[in-house]
Amino acid sequence: MNCAPHSFPQRTQYSLAVDPTDDRKLYIGVEGDGYFRTVDGGKTWLRATKGLRAWLRDDGSGRPCYEEFYATIIDPRNPKRICIARAGGPGALATIGSASTNGVYCSADGAKTWRQRVGPTMNTAVYALAADPTNFNVMYAGVNGGRCGVGTCPPETYFNTIGAIYKTTDGGRTWRELNALYSRDLRVTGLRTSPKSPKVILASTFAKLPVGGPGNFETKQLGVLRSTDGGATWTASTAGMFTDPREQALFTLDIAPRSPNHVYVTASSNRSYRSADGGVTFANAERMAAFAFDPHDPAGLHMLACSGEFMKESRDGGATWTTVSRTPGFVAVEKGQPTKIEWSRKSPRTIFVAGNFATVYRSMDGGATWTQILSGDRLPR
Repeated sequence: MNCAPHSFPQRTQYSLAVDPTDDRKLYIGVEGDGYFRTVDGGKTWLRATKGLRAWLRDDGSGRPCYEEFYATIIDPRNPKRICIARAGGPGALATIGSASTNGVYCSADGAKTWRQRVGPTMNTAVYALAADPTNFNVMYAGVNGGRCGVGTCPPETYFNTIGAIYKTTDGGRTWRELNALYSRDLRVTGLRTSPKSPKVILASTFAKLPVGGPGNFETKQLGVLRSTDGGATWTASTAGMFTDPREQALFTLDIAPRSPNHVYVTASSNRSYRSADGGVTFANAERMAAFAFDPHDPAGLHMLACSGEFMKESRDGGATWTTVSRTPGFVAVEKGQPTKIEWSRKSPRTIFVAGNFATVYRSMDGGATWTQILSGDRLPR
């Protein structure tokens, strides 16, 4: 396999995660290179790829090539239980067999070993992952609902018919496709469950045409999907968003952990939106490439975000922002901006950001200053 990155070098997407009980333990997946963990705050990093399927590089080196890592979730009640989402083109084990390297993988030993957790007909192009905070066996997986993208399927093969979201109640051993307002080529790009009401699930989506350039979006977008009954029924909302489909095609979302009515989403255009009613309606907001709500703020109004060149802070749920520092490692929007912000659950002032080129930075003063704790040249081989 040609292991050149699909887009940006060594993408991490949204795979950075921090152990909720010990912020010295971090996990991150790096496109091409694999999955990594540290138990000492980034002083040393270890490969964590045992059990992760990969392609062999076509350069004769014999080294594995890992497709993209899109999400990491950790069981707050047992942090050794970790699951990750991997996504290439849409496919299913029943169609392409054991060659499929993507889908959901779970570990029961702190990322030392992994087991692929996908059903035989499940679309393995998993972009987003979320779990019930009270029961980690209950998980939701959001996928790229497009036509077969692995080169071995008949033309116009689609794996989803009723929804681009799957649910498991047994830790990933079995999955079922949820009736979640599916239309062809709908992608789920972000998933969150409400910590206070675990049956409340939000998903950011965008719908693309199967042919054309990267900005060729469907005229009808669903915006944010919302379920209040554990995925049994869903509603879609673009209320308050601008009408151009690019303004409603969403890349990701976050909800305030302690006040989940507060929601923030970013569109494919130069736009973000905020909600104060749990994703029912939205108001225009400054575009942020990466953002996170402060898990220590009971009001759910404190946020940290990256606007590109600068890190910014909001104390009103994203209505207004102030600059707190220059984005660590920023070179240019297409090369240096973070893709994920993670807050320590132990220390309100400790924050981590991850971006392209396998970079991870840590701040211990609320984002004012940053120290690099991982880079591409520090990845263990």
